[in-house]
Amino acid sequence: MRRYCYVFLAILFAISLPLTAKKHLVIGFGEVCSSGKVSVNRSYVNAALNAGHVPEIIPMTSDARLLKRYVKNVDVVFLTGGEDVNPAYYGAKPSPYLGEVVGRRDTFEMALLKEAVAQKKPIFGTCRGLQIINIFFGGTLYQDIPSEYPNALSHRESARFNEKVHEINIEEDSRLYKILGMKTIGVNTSHHQAIKDLAPGLRVSARTSDGIIEAIEGDTYPVAAVQFHPEGLVDNAAPEFKKMYVSLMKLIKNKK
Repeated sequence: MRRYCYVFLAILFAISLPLTAKKHLVIGFGEVCSSGKVSVNRSYVNAALNAGHVPEIIPMTSDARLLKRYVKNVDVVFLTGGEDVNPAYYGAKPSPYLGEVVGRRDTFEMALLKEAVAQKKPIFGTCRGLQIINIFFGGTLYQDIPSEYPNALSHRESARFNEKVHEINIEEDSRLYKILGMKTIGVNTSHHQAIKDLAPGLRVSARTSDGIIEAIEGDTYPVAAVQFHPEGLVDNAAPEFKKMYVSLMKLIKNKK
């Protein structure tokens, strides 16, 4: 009789588990492709873990079948910060102020985005991630803010990664505003490039006071990205960004 009671309790637990378990996202970070190791910065991984998600690294590959399998196994494709993107991808000649370009990373991330869209996977990006997402969907960049954008704020303050450097103004009709509930918030800044022409199907969700685009969202496709690095702020300077990570799918998906 006792054995049957144990079996009954086990079945009851198995039935009730889906009703109470929290949905954890499997986040696939594209690898940085700039070292001898398959890696991403630890701060991205920590931010995902602390929000209850499961981080995975999607390794660089030119094998389309492998890439398809990697993308299939994740809930969100996440593109991180890094080097400048080759301006040839948006039909521009290199500026004298263009920074380091890693061709293999550009090729890999473009293929990763193509596969993500083919599988209708949600996409998120930070810093370079925002820029290459905009390029992929048909937009362009300022290759160097100081030389191409008069009266800009100082946007390249890499040494202050864990500090609020300037504020961003968030659009009240954006998903970012609905999650954070704030019209302005201080962010870090570590970039010398920025969106110039916004890609079709994307819209601005935040800017700095000088007009530089700091966050974007998809109107139709499930995509969102930020120009700053919330993973460097979420632990201390701006814990409000934990809400963004916890609600990442709500930020990415357009449910209007």
